Amino acid sequence: MSGKQLTHVWVEVPFYSDALRNLPAGVAVIYPPAGADPVESALPAQGILASSIVRYDAALFRRLPNLRMVTRTGIGVDNVNLDDATEHGIVVCNTPDGPTESTAEHTVAMLLNLAKRIKQGNDNLAAGKWGPRSGPLMGVEVMGRTLGLVGLGRIGRRVAQICRAGLGMEVIAYDPFVTPEQAQQIGVTLTDLDNVIAQADFLSLHLPATPATYHVMNRERFAQMKDGAFLLNLARGTLVDAEALVEALDSRKLGGAGVDVFEPEPPAVDLALRNHPLIVATPHSASVTVEGRIRIEEMAVERLVAFFNGERPQDVVNPSVLEKGLPA
Repeated sequence: MSGKQLTHVWVEVPFYSDALRNLPAGVAVIYPPAGADPVESALPAQGILASSIVRYDAALFRRLPNLRMVTRTGIGVDNVNLDDATEHGIVVCNTPDGPTESTAEHTVAMLLNLAKRIKQGNDNLAAGKWGPRSGPLMGVEVMGRTLGLVGLGRIGRRVAQICRAGLGMEVIAYDPFVTPEQAQQIGVTLTDLDNVIAQADFLSLHLPATPATYHVMNRERFAQMKDGAFLLNLARGTLVDAEALVEALDSRKLGGAGVDVFEPEPPAVDLALRNHPLIVATPHSASVTVEGRIRIEEMAVERLVAFFNGERPQDVVNPSVLEKGLPA
């Protein structure tokens, strides 16, 4: 299927695991050199194991005439222009099942951190204080409260399962691609976006970055939320208007927020999301677990090897490129 032998693989970010051992014998692995044009080193590569830093578009593809496949080590492909890839005959895959458990657990950890005011308690002790154990340190129980999910894909469904069965929360969701019957099977009530936003005590975003989802949470949406509700965004930074979020927190409209993603990344050092007293923030590390990295990296290599073995790899995100045929 590939029409080309695999001899060189360019790895955007060094692997944590030893998954590269699964490449065919004799394949050269290339890493970007420090302090130089990183893409220059990729010139011989037929395959790229991509992260989220480099922008993969027509300008890059024109520089890499040997390239036939890009495999993302993760879910998001918003740094890959799929139309450009298809135009240049380049197959793009991702590894959507790899980070599901890690990211879902991180979401629940953020939720509990916010509910129990763990950040505030930690900061209080670090400042040499003990009390008063009220006000900013007064937490809430999550049992019986409503979790609202915007997006009910792999990660959203796992978060729903943990929070419903493990924490006793009521779970409602909005997802136009999920039927009420499918949602009911996992104990989730499907409703429209306005209702999810208005009813949620904890609102968790699980959407891809697209023009339609850009700043889906803005001033108007924050105004719809319950007073004192919490926002969780571990999906993509572009889903949230950061200025509007800070305003909602400063006015105490919201009780707090958990953020793992930013617009852009890395965020400016002085960005309010990084150090706001009501925000628990992590550096896009929700999927960064031992198990998650191993799964993602092994899946990425599996897809690359399958393609150059003449098979159709899993999770092709621009399938039309296979229908048009690939250049030799």
